[in-house]
Amino acid sequence: MPDSKKAILMNKKDNVAMALFPIEKNNSISVFYNNEKAAELCALEDIELYHKIAIKPIQKGDLVFKYGEIIGKATDNIKVGQHVHINNIESVMTKNEN
Repeated sequence: MPDSKKAILMNKKDNVAMALFPIEKNNSISVFYNNEKAAELCALEDIELYHKIAIKPIQKGDLVFKYGEIIGKATDNIKVGQHVHINNIESVMTKNEN
């Protein structure tokens, strides 16, 4: 396996981390939280710089957390190491009706 790439966990509540380098499929990824290694996983697909990667299994319908905040809802089951993006999450924002 190529050298380990890094990703950062923004909040302990998060189920996704942010890639700090472009990550190729099958790369090993070290996930850090507060400068401590929080997880080690393998990328299941290519992940662009600053994109999200699942660090926990996320089931269809589960909420996706980044920065400790809800950023969407899973539209499919998402495996650990999978890219998390518009193809597998949807917004849960509601329109303000006036």
